[in-house]
Amino acid sequence: MFTDKKSLHSPAADPTAHRATDLAYDIARSHPATVEALRGIIRHPRSLSRSTATWRPPIKALPRLGLGDDLTVAVTRRRVGPRARARIQGYGEKLAPSYLIELRITDRTGLPVDPRLSEAWVRAVLDEDSVDAVHEIPAPRSVNYVWLVDATYTPVLSPSSMFAGLTAA
Repeated sequence: MFTDKKSLHSPAADPTAHRATDLAYDIARSHPATVEALRGIIRHPRSLSRSTATWRPPIKALPRLGLGDDLTVAVTRRRVGPRARARIQGYGEKLAPSYLIELRITDRTGLPVDPRLSEAWVRAVLDEDSVDAVHEIPAPRSVNYVWLVDATYTPVLSPSSMFAGLTAA
């Protein structure tokens, strides 16, 4: 789940630092076509993971925000199995999860991704009341965000322990 204090500078300590929520607002206002394209990719059949060796997730280059970024996002959607579905409902969630959505954000230059930029892009794609369902899985050169959705792509709350093994994968 997102936490501003974990990955962002305190605006009081650094007046030039942007919070991810502020950047998300700027992204949504300045790049609505890109935000809508990402939402469309999430729902598109091409993003559904396949077991063939030739399948690759769709990748979208993100517009530069002028913060030293050169980012791309890979979108993967996986079906949720019956065990995970049962675990979520045991967690107390009313919605039944259908898919796991993963956004893997990388920098094309090979540099580590600024967490506030990657978080801002995810916040721009989702509704503000849906961000509590998102889990961040950091990696050395990328940042992965995962969340569950139901059949209508409404985010489903889930415990972070469900994604503990994804870093090893």
